[in-house]
Amino acid sequence: MSSQLIKTLITYLPRYAEEEGDFYAVKREDLINALCSEHINRAVAENTVAVCENLLDTLAVLNTDYLQQGEWCFISFPAQLLALSVLTAIADKDSRFFTNNFWNTQSISDDKKNKQRDLLRAIESNRVEHYAGNNAPPIRYIYVAWSIIKLDNKILFYQREDTQKRFDKTAGDYGLLGGRLNQRDMPDFSVHKQRCLQSIQSNNFNMKAVLPETLKRELQEEAGLIFDKHYTFTLWRELTPYRQVQGSAPNHAYTEYYLSIFHIELTLAGYLFLQQKINADNRLVWFSMADIENGETVDGKIAYIKALFNDFSDNRTVLTAELTILSNSFSSGYLYQPKEPNNYALILPISAGQPLLAGFKGKEKSLDIILTPRQLIILLGLAAHNRGFKFTSQIESIIFHPYGWLELVNNSELQGELIELAILFKKTDYKIENQQDKFFRLSVDPTIIYFDSQLFTLNVQQADLDSRKTKVSVSITRAEITTALGVTASKTEAFVITRRLGRDLQKLYQNPPGNSEAFACEDNYKKAKADGFSVAGLKSLLCREAGNISFRAKHQNSL
Repeated sequence: MSSQLIKTLITYLPRYAEEEGDFYAVKREDLINALCSEHINRAVAENTVAVCENLLDTLAVLNTDYLQQGEWCFISFPAQLLALSVLTAIADKDSRFFTNNFWNTQSISDDKKNKQRDLLRAIESNRVEHYAGNNAPPIRYIYVAWSIIKLDNKILFYQREDTQKRFDKTAGDYGLLGGRLNQRDMPDFSVHKQRCLQSIQSNNFNMKAVLPETLKRELQEEAGLIFDKHYTFTLWRELTPYRQVQGSAPNHAYTEYYLSIFHIELTLAGYLFLQQKINADNRLVWFSMADIENGETVDGKIAYIKALFNDFSDNRTVLTAELTILSNSFSSGYLYQPKEPNNYALILPISAGQPLLAGFKGKEKSLDIILTPRQLIILLGLAAHNRGFKFTSQIESIIFHPYGWLELVNNSELQGELIELAILFKKTDYKIENQQDKFFRLSVDPTIIYFDSQLFTLNVQQADLDSRKTKVSVSITRAEITTALGVTASKTEAFVITRRLGRDLQKLYQNPPGNSEAFACEDNYKKAKADGFSVAGLKSLLCREAGNISFRAKHQNSL
């Protein structure tokens, strides 16, 4: 369409008065004839008028009642001005609505991006709002891969990059790890660039098959996780496609979204790597199930999962219930976990030559295993870390991880010792796990691990025992333990017991085993359920051996 054609058409347009509301209409046929009078081919004239009519009708500047009768008539003077503005810009090669680089998005300021976004948002919002039948077609298609990384009934979220720049600041600032499919996720993009771009920007169901590649890329970008080495995944849920005027930065348009959510299963290496990554990157944040149901954390971090809420009809209770039954992304999976851990014990000595004891409480037996002094202090370090003891010092070549795991960093000597110790323990039920000759742990349920009673000291004040109190405070102190991995901190735990039990314990300590009151003391001890001392790593204050009852821990003050 030449500029001269449009200039000619402008001269024959109908007019609307700026004041008083006077106007007139022009027949479509008259416009075509006017162009033909300028020696323009009739087919060209008809086509020009048809195209311009469609454009002006789309801009809603023509009166539809007149248009149905084959006439052009503007709705108002501002409508006429908009029509003249658009047609004049088309007709004049030196005229345009924006500067040459207005729509450039590379290396531009946020202010320019905001102008692009606001304009696109206004245009698209109006198009959707006034589309006949309320069924406007989208002009943008987005395919998204989200991930569920779940540990200890919490889900991992990642701070969105455009948190401070979005049009809608209430939408949420933390999303599930993952993101949009882009053309480089497609395996043949370098060969078939045109086809790939066309596919990704259309309603193409086959694009969902590419989302696993998107997931792999996004998890590596946002969390450093590498597929197969750190994790595997399975599809958890495909959300019902939805449409809305939205887009990151200036890319605002009426968009159709396709979201697939994948459940992540971490390997040991992935789990340990992720722990370090989270500690080092404050953009990675855990949301509890309550946080997800409420939509934000207690400190105001907002979850951007509106699409997921909508897919559950905004019934967040049902959503969190579904997430709760979803398996954790990593399980500690101790190789030895007795059916009755409360009634079982593995007791470690602190001196070489003493046996390791294991079995049902009160019926422990020596393990058929002999440790060198060096092996014992390595084992004590593994057990103390598995039990959650704090270390006041540790050797530089190890990293402590959750669930009793430790990681060796360039320590071939300790590596060899741990491998040898793991082989030695293979003939027992209590395995030492070895992953890649780099990660090691005593793979035993930590609640059954106990330490020699010589490490513990009981403290109770005589004044309390002599008072009229019914309850008295006692404490048990665990001494520091020197291990091959470092030195554990001493620890004092406070408890409350009955004054009667306190006096019974005092008598038992002050009298030799076999005293007639010892059995009554044992009964009172059991009734008081005083085995809370075990949290410090002591199996029990009392010991029954060869029919006699004796006091296990050291004493301080009154005892």
